[in-house]
Amino acid sequence: MLIKGAMICDANGEYKGDIRIKEDKITEINRSIIAHDSEEILEANGLVAMPSAIDLNVQLQNFNKENLINLSHKAALGGISLLALTPNFPNSFSAELGMELLNTLQDSFEAQILGLIQNSFENISTLHKKGAKGIYAKSSQDGNALRIACEFALMFDIPIFFECEDVSLSTNGVMNEGNLSSKLGLLGISELSETKEVAMISELVRFMGTKSVFNAIASIRSLEILKNIKKLHSNLFTQTSIHHLILTENHCNNYNTLAKIKPPLKSEETRSKLLNYLKTMDIDLLTSLQFSQPLAQKDLPFDEAAFGIDMIEYFIPMCYTLMVKTMHMTLKDLSRILSFNPANIMGLNNYGLLKEGYYADLVLFDPKETQVIDNIESPYYDWVFSGKIKGHFIKGKRVF
Repeated sequence: MLIKGAMICDANGEYKGDIRIKEDKITEINRSIIAHDSEEILEANGLVAMPSAIDLNVQLQNFNKENLINLSHKAALGGISLLALTPNFPNSFSAELGMELLNTLQDSFEAQILGLIQNSFENISTLHKKGAKGIYAKSSQDGNALRIACEFALMFDIPIFFECEDVSLSTNGVMNEGNLSSKLGLLGISELSETKEVAMISELVRFMGTKSVFNAIASIRSLEILKNIKKLHSNLFTQTSIHHLILTENHCNNYNTLAKIKPPLKSEETRSKLLNYLKTMDIDLLTSLQFSQPLAQKDLPFDEAAFGIDMIEYFIPMCYTLMVKTMHMTLKDLSRILSFNPANIMGLNNYGLLKEGYYADLVLFDPKETQVIDNIESPYYDWVFSGKIKGHFIKGKRVF
């Protein structure tokens, strides 16, 4: 297949050109390529071609075949070709059976789902052999267990993903602690529950030298701490959710449970400062923070409703609207954060760029088109986002 006339963009730059795909790889990319006899040609004038996004923080309420396939499909619609499933499951969950199910379903997936190892399990080595690509750990775990997890991460040369929360400070909290939570009479989650854990874990990974991702950071003080530690330990990466860059705690007003997520949405002042960190590229990764919940678990009193937002199928348009249309960042910046950085962190060779020899994971989207969110169960209901995905190729196969 030959894709002709697209605006080609990745972390290395942008230019108008053509892309040849053979089987699962990009075999040629240039400003102009002559088509072979009988070669399928896709005219892409006016469209942007960029590497598919990689999301390293996605959750499932129930781990089963139907939910995994549905998640894979929705991720592909959002321009994501690879996602890491955060294994925030109870200890009764069989991690080995879970990895086996993921491996069995890979041919049924559109977006590939990568397994992570939950640090509460003892069989880290076995799960790594079965294909797990990283370790997930909670900062509240025993210090020695965290140290051992870091040692395994170093041994296998895989990243470790940290959820930083002091549960003794956040238990029963349902939204950001502040004036609005007081006004609504709701128990707030203190910023300290994140920042003190970030400080502790950042010192741990600096000492251990582990490649580490700090999941869904939403506090300015946390970013300040991590920025300073990065000067001493460059293999440390900060992730923030797209929702914390677009929404604020005010969307929880009138007890709107659709905007109830964890970490909780913050003030407009915090959101503005988060955007400054994004602008200077001191935020390395963005996540959809996908966690779909049944309406029955959202349509409850605020303090009883489930945490989570289901918007993964709009991920690239949301990021494009924020970063490029609103903040006037470049497509190169967008691609670095959504594709190149996560591929590099996961050690995924031949992913994250549009380049000869790389996997043909790419999206074609029209930056001039807009789309209105018509899902009444979304906090973004009736919002308009720029950039509509017109095609998505995963390992050379067009999934839509």
